[in-house]
Amino acid sequence: MKNEELLTPSILVFTATYNESDNIIEWYQRVRKALPTTSILVVDDNSPDGTATLIRNYTSNDHNFELIVREGKLGLGSAHRLAIEHSLRTNFDVLITMDADLSHQPEELDRFIAAIASHDFVIGTRSGAGKSDYTGLRKYLSWAGNTAARICIPTGLTEYTTSMRAFNRDALEILSKSDLRDDGYAFFMEVVYCLHAAGLRLTEVPIHFMDRIHGTSKIPRAQIFVSVATLARLSMRRLKGSQVTEHHASSAERSGPVQ
Repeated sequence: MKNEELLTPSILVFTATYNESDNIIEWYQRVRKALPTTSILVVDDNSPDGTATLIRNYTSNDHNFELIVREGKLGLGSAHRLAIEHSLRTNFDVLITMDADLSHQPEELDRFIAAIASHDFVIGTRSGAGKSDYTGLRKYLSWAGNTAARICIPTGLTEYTTSMRAFNRDALEILSKSDLRDDGYAFFMEVVYCLHAAGLRLTEVPIHFMDRIHGTSKIPRAQIFVSVATLARLSMRRLKGSQVTEHHASSAERSGPVQ
């Protein structure tokens, strides 16, 4: 793919930050190197470590960069919902989301741009040709979460939890009208379920997921239980939907063809 095809001005790259002062400048530099003219949005939850001030000063001459600082730590899911609404309101065709801790590699963004041209939603997978640097308990929890998601809400995808994703406008419109309840990490499974239920074209591309070097993980332990509850709720919704479909089908068979 030629560079001019990758640098589509209607693409917005988004990340949410909370205490990422050790990572945000390198993240920005690498995104900007990969996509020199694409728009970038950072939503910061008033980081005590000065993340917002640091990136604001560094990007003062970048007219394709926007920073939104919220009043406090309002949740990762709500930051992504804000990015979805912002993308629609400012008429972007594609939204790409990723983490700011350098676990997602900006050098792989071209894969998402290529895939979203023929799909509505693209997610980076750590399975198959993908790779994850997680070890020990974190590797097991990641594997267990994605395995449970594949069983409870089968979509044909192997990955449900990573936030390196691309959405076209159809996907963004559907999500903006959906009842996405969770503000934490279970939000990401809700999104996959919602888009699959809407019948959109979903696909995945391999990524190299690297464990953060600087800073600490923001995942609260309680999110494990929230995610389990979310999976159970989505699984029940899927099963009820299947039962309704089967009921309608059997009713149509009993009534016979319409004359």
